[in-house]
Amino acid sequence: MPDPRVAARRWAEAVQKGDANAAYGLLSETAQKSLGPQGVALLLVEHQKELGSAAQAAAAPHARLEASATVAFPDDRSARVMLERGRFRVAAAGAFPAAAATPLDALRELREVLTRRSFQGLLRVLTRDTAQTLDASLEDLVKALDEPSSVEIELEGRRATAKLPGGHRIELEREDGVWKVKEFD
Repeated sequence: MPDPRVAARRWAEAVQKGDANAAYGLLSETAQKSLGPQGVALLLVEHQKELGSAAQAAAAPHARLEASATVAFPDDRSARVMLERGRFRVAAAGAFPAAAATPLDALRELREVLTRRSFQGLLRVLTRDTAQTLDASLEDLVKALDEPSSVEIELEGRRATAKLPGGHRIELEREDGVWKVKEFD
């Protein structure tokens, strides 16, 4: 595998010299298409100082190297692997652990855990506050259901409403001869 530090050094040299062609040649195909040769030349002129500082930092001997790759699977699923001590290791796959680098990655992780119907996975992809609120709400509901025989139930034909301690309400419906939960809060 090529050493990415070589690309960082070449980038630093191209930026310091103001060599737009060399800088353009070091960009990914996506970046080349996005900027074009003239766009790279313009950026080098307009942001010479900032780009020069960033390029020097990237090429510095003490710069920390982080290499990663995304492995795409069918159904828009993916895993992210990171180069660690000379070997690629899984950094995130299917929100395990949740490690979205972009909003799109976060949406992919959410889709993955919802597809798997993984409650623990869902808690991993939510913000701490949202996960704690959801978990506390469900825990409160579980406690309210500790004594189902003491719950007040209003029955109307094939529908019922259970009023639980703590203000929770559960709507039930008889479906194919079996009572099932329709909604709860």
